Amino acid sequence: MIGLIFFTVILAPIKSTVSILFTQSIIDAVGEGTSFNEVLMIILYFLSFNSITLIFNQAFDTLYAEKKLVEIRQKINLEIYNKIIVTDYKYFDDPEFYNNYTWAVNEYTSKSNEACTLFNNMCRSVLTLITMLTFIAILGPWLIVISVVQITISTLIEMKKNKINIKKREETIPVDRKISYVHRLLYQREYVADIKSTNIKRYLYDMYNNNGRKKILVIKDYAIKLLSWNYIQNFINIVYDATIFGYISYGIIVSKKIIGVGKFMGLLSANGYLVNALYSLYSFISQSNNLSLYADKIHTFFQTESTIEIENTDKPYLVSDNNPFSVEFQDVSFSYANSNFALNNINIKINPGERVAIVGENGAGKTTLVKLLLRLYDATNGDILYDGNSIKNYNINSLRNHIGVAFQTPNIYAIPMIDNINVYKDTNEMHINDIIKKIGFDGIFVKTGANLSTEITKEFSKDGIILSGGEIQKLGIARIMASGFKLLVLDEPSSALDPIAEHDIMKLIYDSSNTSTSIIIAHHLSTVRDADRIYVMQDGTIIENGTHDELMKLEGMYFKMFTMQSENYIK
Repeated sequence: MIGLIFFTVILAPIKSTVSILFTQSIIDAVGEGTSFNEVLMIILYFLSFNSITLIFNQAFDTLYAEKKLVEIRQKINLEIYNKIIVTDYKYFDDPEFYNNYTWAVNEYTSKSNEACTLFNNMCRSVLTLITMLTFIAILGPWLIVISVVQITISTLIEMKKNKINIKKREETIPVDRKISYVHRLLYQREYVADIKSTNIKRYLYDMYNNNGRKKILVIKDYAIKLLSWNYIQNFINIVYDATIFGYISYGIIVSKKIIGVGKFMGLLSANGYLVNALYSLYSFISQSNNLSLYADKIHTFFQTESTIEIENTDKPYLVSDNNPFSVEFQDVSFSYANSNFALNNINIKINPGERVAIVGENGAGKTTLVKLLLRLYDATNGDILYDGNSIKNYNINSLRNHIGVAFQTPNIYAIPMIDNINVYKDTNEMHINDIIKKIGFDGIFVKTGANLSTEITKEFSKDGIILSGGEIQKLGIARIMASGFKLLVLDEPSSALDPIAEHDIMKLIYDSSNTSTSIIIAHHLSTVRDADRIYVMQDGTIIENGTHDELMKLEGMYFKMFTMQSENYIK
């Protein structure tokens, strides 16, 4: 394959030379009154040569180029995806990070392909340039000087335009992201029903139109900046064309160095190839400059510094057994950037195998505790201990593999159901079916005729199934119950379930067969009364803790919340 690429590069100057000689030979032959049969032979030679070179060019484009570009694109995208995976969670709160991510996704692949094409073209251009310089130097050496001067000036202008276009791209990316956001919402099934039945479309249309206008203004602004440079560049090209024709005409009429129409056309054709070769060569300089400017922006994305997600295989405490964790928050404080919210001096101690509940009003900090447990963020002060060891001493990937999390709204993926359940680790179908039956999720098979191989959503399969909110929550529970974990974290896992389903699932969580340490975050206080200990949060602090009976006797915040909820049932 390397030989094929090399051959196509070598072929370029040969094709140019043959084309020039063909033009010159045909015109001279006709002008000198050569027989038609001899002219026909020249044409057949040229046709045969072009047919052979066409085979090699097509072989390169069909068998190699397209396949290689796809391979490069896949490798680059995987590189970007891997970078995302090992980027600290805090950056996902930063819109500038998304701008850099968008830049990398949109430009890295295309610019890498462009670089490969550019290198290939440069190799061809250098050989073509050498061939044409040799041809032209004999008859019209000043053509070389004129062409070099023109293209040098044009390249310098192009480099100036590159800088302007980069600034233009910087200004349009945030605008394009908002335009794409509206497009994405209208594409996603979970948003469409809301958009159809509310006035949110008015605000989305306003966002779309306002940012569309902003983009037009940016385009107009930079169009004005580019106008003068484009005019100068095009004017130089016009002057150049006139100069070339004038010089060649002078060689024919005055100096008599160029004799014959064939040589005139051959020289004109050679100069055309020379100019194209010079353009390609100078384009390499200009586009390399452009690529370096883009590379700086892409480099910014890849240089995002992460302290949590970096590989830390040297950490001394690696999780290996399946015994339940002990968990302890020691004077933990945390605050988000640009936010007034903060966790303050959180102290919680959970023994191995205990079932602990954390309750409180919305915004009290319950979900933030979950993020700290997963080390998506690091505490500002204090520490979190697993089995008496700091969370920072664990290999983060190994640690998370032993923590099962069921969020209030689990993410589902357009893949088969069994793969949706096996997101943590592969589990045999018999065990999965047993878990599905225990949590009452098997009804989905009766209702839809689906099985574990059926795809979730209809995004890629018309035979896929659509799950309700409660069914999605059951799938999330099935994920963590199907695998053995040292810690289970359940963040409002039953909020969308009917009372019977909620009762059955909470019973399963509190059952003695569940040996994992469990942390349940809930608003429905009836689901946590059987917990070994309940912690009550308010404004980022722990204000009460104890069993259900102890907290009811205390008649504090928990008593108030429980009484208010139970009144609705008593009435």
